[in-house]
Amino acid sequence: MNDRLRTNFFALLISLVLCISIASIYPGSLQLLMWDRAAIDAGQWWRLLTAHLVHLNAPHLLLNVFGLLLIVEMLCQSMTALELTSLLLTSAMGVSNLLWYLQPSLQWYAGLSGVLYGLWAAGAALTWQSGRQGLAICAGVALVVKLVLFNHSVLSMPMVSVAHVYGAASGLLWVCFWWLSERKLIFD
Repeated sequence: MNDRLRTNFFALLISLVLCISIASIYPGSLQLLMWDRAAIDAGQWWRLLTAHLVHLNAPHLLLNVFGLLLIVEMLCQSMTALELTSLLLTSAMGVSNLLWYLQPSLQWYAGLSGVLYGLWAAGAALTWQSGRQGLAICAGVALVVKLVLFNHSVLSMPMVSVAHVYGAASGLLWVCFWWLSERKLIFD
């Protein structure tokens, strides 16, 4: 990644971390921005995206921000800011919509963790494609182990573990579309 792209990439990442932090710290933001089935059904569609910006408490926020920085630094280095943005949006909307349609009894959700699993899955696939197979295998195995064996609550916080699976699926779907668009450019 050239210096200009890297600067844009990290500016986007810092902006995202700041938005997440401000949205989580501001009083009342959780109630206004979280994924709330009744509010979404009443037309508050912004919650499909903003739910991923708010967190239940400071430990939840810190875990998610640390995860975001770690995944982006390790697995998403070859991505442009535009690719990262589209992956984040795809993962967020994928998690929100899959929760809506496949979890009809779920009433609320908040946090970035589902989106992080989308970044993790996509980052592992792109790392493989970039020629760093060892890191990609480690990341992929760690992802599967985390989803299968350790997909439970930490720090006594409520957790919607299926959101992690939906995030990973959304990230892999993004990779498929990205790969098809790259192939199309090659064959044109």
